[in-house]
Amino acid sequence: MNTSWGWDPRSLGPTIGVVTSGARASLVPVRISRDMIEVVRDEMLVVIDDYFEGRRYLGCVRSSTKLDIAIDGYALPTTFDPERSSQYAAPMMNALVEILGEIGRNGGLETSFAIPRPGSVVYLVNRGDLLARILGMPRGLVVGRHKFSGLELHLDPRALNFHVAVIGATGTGKSRLVKALVEEVLEKTNYSVVIFDHTGVDYADPSRWRIVPEIVSGTEIVLHPVHVAQLLIEKTGVSSYFEEHIYYSVLRYIIDATRNGAGNGEGVNGFTSRASQIEPDRLASVDVEKIIEEYYDRSRNGEFSWSYEAFLKGLENYLEELHCRPTTILKMKMLMSVYVGRAFFDQYLARRRIVVRDLVRDVVEGRKRFVVVDLSSDVEAVSKRSIVATFLHELWNYVIELRRPVNVLVVVDEAHNYACQRCSPCIEEIERTAREGRKWGLGLVLASQRIRDLSTDVRGNINTVFFSRLQVSSDFQELRGWVEGVQSVENVLPLLTTREFFVAGLANPFRKPMLLKVREVA
Repeated sequence: MNTSWGWDPRSLGPTIGVVTSGARASLVPVRISRDMIEVVRDEMLVVIDDYFEGRRYLGCVRSSTKLDIAIDGYALPTTFDPERSSQYAAPMMNALVEILGEIGRNGGLETSFAIPRPGSVVYLVNRGDLLARILGMPRGLVVGRHKFSGLELHLDPRALNFHVAVIGATGTGKSRLVKALVEEVLEKTNYSVVIFDHTGVDYADPSRWRIVPEIVSGTEIVLHPVHVAQLLIEKTGVSSYFEEHIYYSVLRYIIDATRNGAGNGEGVNGFTSRASQIEPDRLASVDVEKIIEEYYDRSRNGEFSWSYEAFLKGLENYLEELHCRPTTILKMKMLMSVYVGRAFFDQYLARRRIVVRDLVRDVVEGRKRFVVVDLSSDVEAVSKRSIVATFLHELWNYVIELRRPVNVLVVVDEAHNYACQRCSPCIEEIERTAREGRKWGLGLVLASQRIRDLSTDVRGNINTVFFSRLQVSSDFQELRGWVEGVQSVENVLPLLTTREFFVAGLANPFRKPMLLKVREVA
């Protein structure tokens, strides 16, 4: 036994077997001793002590198999009696150990191309705390421990800028993992965190957090005029020919509501005023940015509101200005009446007072370090996506203004509703953040049930993935094409229970999929 190491591998756990012939630098066959057959499990950590060459390796058990020559299925005698098989059975167990790295004499884990010699003794790691001291791994974010050894896995916080995905079927505990990660980020880094909670169940309850967030309802956030127009287009189902009419009507309403008070409960007379009319040949000269700024200012102060009667009356005048036929005007008013209605304007749009730009500034400047935007009460998918899109867009505007990292982590719950190829208008902003956010301290955490519903551009720029039991079997093929090394855990994945996740990628110090038991959260 080489004693120059300063630690005995037997202090980590019992001997479980020896390396057999056929070892490689990455994968090592091991014969498990008979008395440890019922102890060894896939995903256990082991230390291989190659005392011949004075090397020690850390590995993980993969694809273990139990054998029995006496009852080999291909060589059973015709007189075989199943009920008497236990009398002459001689079980054996083989395992493949994936090498995670070579343990340095002064600690640390190094990449190595050396091959453990046959006959090297293999020790099980039961003392994760001792292994952590031996390895001297850097401290980081702790969301859980290795399932079998109890090793605290410290995730590299620098990987936040390279984005994180949390993938798993319903009931696997994605929200608990995200909560644990967010709490670690808030306690151990200088990042601010904004969570977009799609369902309102997992994150919008302040009592479930160690650090209490500020809860913002999505129905209080002022929608950009473009997104209001997109909502009306989607709800009425007008053809592409009339889409520009909707955009024009929304902008004209805002002009009249801010300048003539028509949108502030003062009636609809402002819409008949020729003074506020914009001639069609002068549309290109309209200062849209100034109009939108005034709209935000008045919304912020409660001086602007959307009125169904005012908009419907104004719509008639706006379409006349565009020289629409009387039948077209009637059709548009009918569509608004049937598919949009009074409640959409007077209840859904009218109560919004929070401007996204203000929220972004408060987050970046640290006045609001932890915000949960509850989107559950917002019934329109387009407006949910527009809120996420507007927030990321304003965040990028702030980056352009400051020209320095802003250190903001954006968590998107049920991300398949926001990061799919068809999820306009927010998919463009999510893809931009995934591609370019790392330089400016903009990190994404996307939690989703389905892999294939995340756009390929988004997936290609996410460098840390937590994954558990998957929603459908076809998702594993998507996972194999996305995350390196997952083929070795294919047989274990369906067996995982709540709060059990593999982690792979940049945040994982071992760079190979490691099985975690996520810590308890409120």
